[in-house]
Amino acid sequence: MSYVGQRIRAARLALYPTPTQRDVAKRMGLSPSAINLWEKCKTEPRPGELARLSEWFGVSTDWLLGVDVMPPSKVKRTGPPLWTVPVVPASSLLKWRWEAVTELLQTAIAYPPHTAAGVLVASDALTSACPSGAYAVVSKSHPTPPNSIVFAAVSRAGEPVMRRLVTDGGNQLLVADDARWPTVRLQEGVRIIGRVTEVTVRRSLI
Repeated sequence: MSYVGQRIRAARLALYPTPTQRDVAKRMGLSPSAINLWEKCKTEPRPGELARLSEWFGVSTDWLLGVDVMPPSKVKRTGPPLWTVPVVPASSLLKWRWEAVTELLQTAIAYPPHTAAGVLVASDALTSACPSGAYAVVSKSHPTPPNSIVFAAVSRAGEPVMRRLVTDGGNQLLVADDARWPTVRLQEGVRIIGRVTEVTVRRSLI
């Protein structure tokens, strides 16, 4: 018999103030019924979800899995809240869908579930704001005013591009820092996928 669900419930109740199943669901980007099924031992979290629970609850994954016998102590969280988004390939943003998430990125904002993701920047198009090797958090729920940094789909086959959105003479253009990268006009067939809301060098969790 699996005791993972019982330990998730025990770890949740050990926090002060105690989060509800709905709170956990919001933090994990899942439905409350999914957390309820975990705690009833009818389903189990995936490895990445287990790691996030471990980080938030302040217990080891071994304890959640039943390997470690030390119970959690009642802990009052005084530090900043821990929010994360999945890290995905830039190509996954085209359909805004991903299956197997192997890495999480800590964020400064609590994004609504399934509205933001982290992308490892591999382009030098915007070195002043998003250097290559940094992580960009892309949100599809944030507005994209002029001068925003956005990811945009410019073709069906290619990967999305990262550019700065500018307005020039009534035209909306996607512009890079370096002239070697082409400027793209926002027109039919080109769509903005999401806005870059955070840039960080390294705050991945797993």
